[in-house]
Amino acid sequence: MAKVVYYRQCRLIRPIPAGEQVVVSWIPDLFADQDRVVKLKDADGVWSDGWRVAEVGSNRLPARDVPDFHELSKAHLRATGDAATA
Repeated sequence: MAKVVYYRQCRLIRPIPAGEQVVVSWIPDLFADQDRVVKLKDADGVWSDGWRVAEVGSNRLPARDVPDFHELSKAHLRATGDAATA
């Protein structure tokens, strides 16, 4: 049986020339330590380095229960008809 991987929702900050970039993301519990620097993979599969874990959420979910917001957004667009092309 495969080991269950848990995730925590974290607030991550990365310095950029104009200030800082902030995102909220679900990352593996193993890496969810405040002030740890991690890499994130974007929707295109490209890794970006230098993200500092600024806050770690208290909720811990198994990988199968972590929401896929990209899929949820696509489902919403299909359901509302907003995904239809003109």
